[in-house]
Amino acid sequence: MNLLLAAVLAEHAKLKRTLARASAVAAPFCALILSLFVLGNLDALAAGGHIARWQAYVEALLRIWAAFLLPLMVTVQAVLIAQLEHGNRQWKYLLTLPVPREWLYLAKAINLGGLVVMAHAVLWAMGAIACVTAGLAGPTSGTLWPMLGELAGGLLATCAASMLLAAIQLAVAMALESFIAAISIGLVATLASIVAGPALGAKARWFPWSMPLKALDPSSLVWWSCLGTATAIAVAVGAWRLRRAQVR
Repeated sequence: MNLLLAAVLAEHAKLKRTLARASAVAAPFCALILSLFVLGNLDALAAGGHIARWQAYVEALLRIWAAFLLPLMVTVQAVLIAQLEHGNRQWKYLLTLPVPREWLYLAKAINLGGLVVMAHAVLWAMGAIACVTAGLAGPTSGTLWPMLGELAGGLLATCAASMLLAAIQLAVAMALESFIAAISIGLVATLASIVAGPALGAKARWFPWSMPLKALDPSSLVWWSCLGTATAIAVAVGAWRLRRAQVR
């Protein structure tokens, strides 16, 4: 376990040489900026859904984040983490270290998961500040804590649902040395989830790039169990592939 912790800390230190950390702040900020355009139509959205204005804003923010910016951010972060070795041709050195190869992969997966969690925490803070600043919620009206709770609940759901997507994107990015190829797969899959998602209906719930958005709707325990199992399998497959990789 000491070697695993050392590998995680080493990967964390290497992230300073990438834009992966910056993307965990930039992506939530972009979601916040896009959500501000909803404010002009907030009354209609609230009336149509028979909900409070702050609820309409929180729902719009969560859907903007889950449908588009979250999958893109995860794609970029996974590729940047993999390119630490691909770009500098460091695999020959890294795979000869006296550390189990599975732990080297797991260290990258843990750091990617940490970046995803960080981005959700940043968006929670930004969304809360936006609601209070816009006068949608506040301590005097008794809406502050319900708003914070609903925003946190939605972000917890999208965060958990994005872990399978993160595991798949990391496996793809580790398998492909080409930065463009790895990014393109994530972009095409994200676009497919946006375009084909409505047509697929309930079936879109099983497409990894649509899962964060679908997690905002009520989901069964079976769905969450399948998602967790698939995530573990995706990480295990990626670790197995790195274990059998040839040093070159």
